[in-house]
Amino acid sequence: VVLIQSYKWILILTGLLYLAGVRSFVPEQEMETRIIGGQEAWAHSWPWQVSLQLDSMPACGGAIISPLWVTSAAHCFIRHTKASLWTVLAGKHDLDNPEEPQQQVRLGSTVYNTQSKESDVALLKLEKPLEFNHFVRPIDIWMTPLPLLMKCTITGWGSTRENGPRVNRLQEVNVTILPSDDCNQYYLGRIRPSMFCAGKDEGGVDACQGDSGGPLSCFTGTRYELAGLVSWGVGCGRAKRPGVYTRVQEHAQWMSDTMGESDSGCDQTPGLAGLSLSADGVLSVVNVTESCPFFWPWQVSLQFNGRHYCSGALIHPHWVITAKHCGVRAKEDVAVLGLHDMKFLPVQTILIDKVFNPPQKAGFPPKSDLALLHLSVAARLGSEVSPVCVPEEDNSLDDTWSCITAGWGATKAKDGVDPDRLHHAGLTLVNESTCRHKWGGFITDTHICSHPAGSTSCMGDSGAPLFCQKHGTYFLFGVVTWGSWHCDSEKPAIFTSVSDYQSWINKMIIKF
Repeated sequence: VVLIQSYKWILILTGLLYLAGVRSFVPEQEMETRIIGGQEAWAHSWPWQVSLQLDSMPACGGAIISPLWVTSAAHCFIRHTKASLWTVLAGKHDLDNPEEPQQQVRLGSTVYNTQSKESDVALLKLEKPLEFNHFVRPIDIWMTPLPLLMKCTITGWGSTRENGPRVNRLQEVNVTILPSDDCNQYYLGRIRPSMFCAGKDEGGVDACQGDSGGPLSCFTGTRYELAGLVSWGVGCGRAKRPGVYTRVQEHAQWMSDTMGESDSGCDQTPGLAGLSLSADGVLSVVNVTESCPFFWPWQVSLQFNGRHYCSGALIHPHWVITAKHCGVRAKEDVAVLGLHDMKFLPVQTILIDKVFNPPQKAGFPPKSDLALLHLSVAARLGSEVSPVCVPEEDNSLDDTWSCITAGWGATKAKDGVDPDRLHHAGLTLVNESTCRHKWGGFITDTHICSHPAGSTSCMGDSGAPLFCQKHGTYFLFGVVTWGSWHCDSEKPAIFTSVSDYQSWINKMIIKF
């Protein structure tokens, strides 16, 4: 899971289908001339394909693996290692058309090279994230053994014949994964475990000049995954000289480590939130920071018509907990999982088909402010989406626990926090007697009180979870219920205690 986390930054669902590795087809123009054994690709049907441009000239291909990362061949960067010299064109089909409406242009930020003759793979970090849509999407890495004689597809803007000119529109050609023993005979033992061959023994299908670093995409039965990168060969399409490709899965650990180290600047564990009063009397929250992407994989955005209105927490592949006052509507609202930045498409979007509330007596304020949401299909669990533990009823919070809340929305943070990106803050707990003194008889034994910064008016999000850990494992202890209307430093934030309803939660999960 740790390995998957870094290079599988984004798996995307529209409805219930992954977008990562899913082709799109947008009719646009007539087909161009055929390449070596292949043809022009349908416009924008390989949305992870990029063109790497050196001083505005097409130089290599590449594949999108996350909003900030593109992978390509290391040999593309041997002479030009300065990232600022490189421009990435995504969402492209016709390189002759500089105004394609679907294109996204990004400058390189940093080049990471494997620095090995047998490891022809590089990572290019972008200055600004790509926005994923029908025309620009990532592809995941193929991590199982490649079946021999499997047919996969290579794409690029390279030459259509050996030593011929480049083409302007993206081309595609199907090639067959060949046995390493056969390939080693053709290339006199030069094929290493980090490489594989694909093509045909008799030739006729191949990548060519200008395709270097481009993706070899293999179909899993539901989507495509990145198995190889165009690396080297002798000529183009010659008999017994198949194309040689970098076996990407052999470098997954290096890619994971490199991406993780580069992106480690985000705050992994937030500091404790506090309130600060400026000289002109403005109250603000300190230590609210953006979280690392997918660092809290149970965080859920509840949405209607594409708009976030409350947070929740995934506790089971079929179940989410949130606040009752969020007013979630079955068959209308959706749970959005694996989301960091609202501007990007999420990992999964699942319809909520049932909403349940704990039985309780009438009265105000309600003793519980919990809602249990049943998802229409099970969430697909992985590094970006996984449930948080629900504590046992006898688990009580004290100062030995470290607690955090997270959510989206405009905060009263002292330093600018993007409301579209998941932010978090540590919260100190307030004992029950102090809390009762501040709130009176509204506080019951089913409530948890925290520093005032945990309230919706301070953190900006309703239904936000309170999760705490003592020995490295996080438990969902609360869901934000109420607090001061104006981020009042005198009023603790109130969370409904989840552990008090653990038996009811378990019964509902078993029943449904």
